[in-house]
Amino acid sequence: MLVNVLITLLTGLGGGFVFTLLNIPLSWLLGSMTAVFIFSKLVKTVQLAMPPYFRNIGLIIIGYTIAQSFSKDTVMEIIHQLPSMFLMTISVILFSVLLAFLLTRITGISFRSTLIGSIPGGLSQMLVLGEELKNVNLTVVTILQVSRLLSVIFIVPFLVFSPILNGTNSTDGVISSSSGGSGVELDWRLVLLLGLAGVSAVLAKKIKLPTPYLLGPIIGVGTVAILMNSIPHMPSIFIVLAQVFLGIYFSFMMDFENSGNPAKFVILSFLTSIVLVLFALVLGVGLMYLHGIQFVTAFISMAPGGMAEMALVGQAIDAQLAIVTGYHLFRILFILFVVPSILKWILKRDELSGA
Repeated sequence: MLVNVLITLLTGLGGGFVFTLLNIPLSWLLGSMTAVFIFSKLVKTVQLAMPPYFRNIGLIIIGYTIAQSFSKDTVMEIIHQLPSMFLMTISVILFSVLLAFLLTRITGISFRSTLIGSIPGGLSQMLVLGEELKNVNLTVVTILQVSRLLSVIFIVPFLVFSPILNGTNSTDGVISSSSGGSGVELDWRLVLLLGLAGVSAVLAKKIKLPTPYLLGPIIGVGTVAILMNSIPHMPSIFIVLAQVFLGIYFSFMMDFENSGNPAKFVILSFLTSIVLVLFALVLGVGLMYLHGIQFVTAFISMAPGGMAEMALVGQAIDAQLAIVTGYHLFRILFILFVVPSILKWILKRDELSGA
């Protein structure tokens, strides 16, 4: 088992190094993800493995780097933009419902399955919701959620760093020199805050917060950052490790062989995901003009990906991480705590009317 984990890590690091040499955006995330996926397909004699705590460590690191961007001013700005967060979240959800309806019309798959799969609320959370409802095909939900996540991870960085959006890939795509430290220099404050991040993650899991290993450090370390107005920045080597851990984790999700669904549905899933990303691009334009924030920050805030992945993109271009986090956190909480009740009510009424 240990040998398999070591091979997996070395493969991920090798892929990240190659992508860095090629100057590809988010090189360590995309490189490790691609390398591990290709290795797993070509070398069947080796069973790649990665314990879950590596992913959790990666999320804690990303949670810390998000929290270090918090201040009293950013909190006030987030509060100021709450109405926009609500409006944009509703827009994304309604557009996702439309895409689910179109998928149902094209494929004949039940609307409730495509609906749960199309709403960008996170794979694990949407699977749990699907299990609670009747007649939901969890394979369909998995394919749609994974397709959306993978599409966002690959498409958004290239759009952001393209000449179209005038994004610049700072250093090696890890973090810019102005927003983070380099090397492995540690001081006692950073050590204490890393400990706080870990404790916050454990506490968040105990009280069952969504994505606890990310949200816990954001809350715990973010509170300290607001009170102190400045905290030590995460060394860039830790950011590299976080990208590699998450990239390897995502690579294990890139397997549709046992889905039981035709290739046509997988292709349609990716197409709808791309359409959703383009819709987020349009919303980003509106958000830019509404609040006067830079376009790449607005676009990343709207992109239907996970908060950790979008934070990594934001770090690489010096986007306003607090704003990005605010929009994604609002959408996650809204989808997790409000949308399930609405969906259950709608689908139960549908069952009663069809009875």
